[in-house]
Amino acid sequence: AIRTKVERNWLQPSTAQPGVSCEVHVKQMPGGVVMDVRVEKCTGDELFKRSVIAAVEKSSPLPLPSDPALFDRDLVFTFKPSF
Repeated sequence: AIRTKVERNWLQPSTAQPGVSCEVHVKQMPGGVVMDVRVEKCTGDELFKRSVIAAVEKSSPLPLPSDPALFDRDLVFTFKPSF
């Protein structure tokens, strides 16, 4: 559910090239509110990187798992453009 919401909010820049990706670390509060978005590894340009961060921030609050025991404050996403 989280991945689906974030991908829906991602506006891939026209500069995105096949084979690029960004790994993003997300810290969230209970309730799904995004507190921090940090790009760790990114092979795309600055516009691609900013589009990924914007998608995560726009998706706040993130969907919560049906079982509260599955909640994780730290998430990792890998963004790859689709063509």
